[in-house]
Amino acid sequence: MSSCQISTAQQEMQRGLTFRFDTKELDVERIAVYPYPDLKKLWVRVQLSAFATPVVVQMFCRDAQNNVVSEMLLVDWRDTYISLTMHLKKPPVPDATYALNVRVMRDETVLDDQQIDFLLTFVDPGNKH
Repeated sequence: MSSCQISTAQQEMQRGLTFRFDTKELDVERIAVYPYPDLKKLWVRVQLSAFATPVVVQMFCRDAQNNVVSEMLLVDWRDTYISLTMHLKKPPVPDATYALNVRVMRDETVLDDQQIDFLLTFVDPGNKH
């Protein structure tokens, strides 16, 4: 681009139009937890609302006695979709109620904090029945 050419975005910025990405609060829109068949691992899927500035995502899973049995920390996270496997640090208790917390932060400010309760039971995520 020559010094005489100005991009459309630059022209719009000069006219006072600004582009804002983080104009609404960042939300945890969806959480899904699928225990593996051995019940020692969890397939976790999280959908976040759109955002432009990286965030920190903290996840922890608690058993029925409220003990933290798995933790995950994603630093400088830039995607709206998260899909990962969490490993339980304690022996699983089949059919017990567990809880997964997902906390999204930026600059030590909590933007959203959601919890989902689930049964520690294998469910095939590909089976729609």
